[in-house]
Amino acid sequence: MNNDYIPCCAADALRRIRQIPINGIMTGITMLDESIAAVKEQDLKSETDTRDALMKKIKIYNYVPRGVEEAYASALMDEYKKTGKREGKP
Repeated sequence: MNNDYIPCCAADALRRIRQIPINGIMTGITMLDESIAAVKEQDLKSETDTRDALMKKIKIYNYVPRGVEEAYASALMDEYKKTGKREGKP
């Protein structure tokens, strides 16, 4: 996977938005699937490192308000874990 991918235009960026619940509110996250794939490639061993890597990647493409960073991190980890289950991994 090309970790340096940047959407070529606003339309391309819009096609890469997926909504996930954060604090019970459906929130659009740009480049979520690509960010999860990039972090999975890192094969990080601890959940803390994984959360930090996900947040770092997500913040490249999305504004994350300071007051809800923990909620974002929890929601991202939930999506990260679901991705592993869809791929048939524990």
